[in-house]
Amino acid sequence: MSEGTTFPWHHEPWRQVSQAQTAGRLPHAILLAGPSGLGKSAFARRLAYSLVCAGQGESGDACGRCGACRQARVGSHPDLQIVMPEETGKQIRIDAIRRLTQKSVLSVQETGYRVFVIEPADAMNRAAANALLKTLEEPSSRTLLILVSSHPDRLAATIRSRCQMLSFRIPARAEVNSWLAAQTGDSENLDELLAVSGGAPLRVLLAREQDWPGQGRRLVEELLQLKNRKVNPVTIVEEWEKRPLPLLSDSLKRCLSDLVKLASGLCDAVIYHPGVRADLQCLSEGIDLQSLHGYNDELLRIERDSSNNLNVQMQLEYMVNRWLQITRPGGR
Repeated sequence: MSEGTTFPWHHEPWRQVSQAQTAGRLPHAILLAGPSGLGKSAFARRLAYSLVCAGQGESGDACGRCGACRQARVGSHPDLQIVMPEETGKQIRIDAIRRLTQKSVLSVQETGYRVFVIEPADAMNRAAANALLKTLEEPSSRTLLILVSSHPDRLAATIRSRCQMLSFRIPARAEVNSWLAAQTGDSENLDELLAVSGGAPLRVLLAREQDWPGQGRRLVEELLQLKNRKVNPVTIVEEWEKRPLPLLSDSLKRCLSDLVKLASGLCDAVIYHPGVRADLQCLSEGIDLQSLHGYNDELLRIERDSSNNLNVQMQLEYMVNRWLQITRPGGR
């Protein structure tokens, strides 16, 4: 999807910001929050482009033809800055936020707003978040901060409280099916993809491309083999090393979410992998909830530590051994 792409489920949040701008009530900071896979990044850019545009249309969108729009598209507009991690999965560090803060006190060079997009906002480390707080507390006129986050709970309460939250929600199933059919030309065989993606349309496309259902089935089988001591743990570590860590991590989190629901006795709960519910039920037997939550915490820690270039093999060995420990009869 290209930057500034619009989606049918964006109609209501776009109406809200357009009305606020028309009424002169646009806040100094907006937090775009909601599950991943809903196009919040595209919405942020659509809004940013519209605010630096010299000639908005009736819908509030950028005209796409003026000099400001051309500059925005190539990333050279003086009043638009997008702050992201230097590499996917890395942190946003204080230097990036300091540069933003220094620019925020300058006068707007063109006729619109000065706009800063921070994405994902929850990737800011503590020092960066503290540096941003000062800008939020002392906003400059005609300056808008757009924070994008699929995990707003990871942001400090002091930051969340100074932003107007714009919530994005999973659209209705009929709307998702219609949009996906138009994108893929296939209105069938979507149930498994919708389940594993949580129903978020853009995640469905990613799940289709990366075969999340197949990855999930494979992972459940591997966890069962480990639990039943039918495979050499070294073999599993070697297999996991072949997969991109973010893909493996996401797949593990989905499996753990399913296991927590089933171990809690929620046998009819909506799960990510309904096609292997029976295997997941067997996998959950004999494992207490505390151990499952603890395993998930360890997984999240590894995700955070991966930005520090830690030894991936050692981390995977730890996760395999930890799984063996919590699936040992009476073990934790």
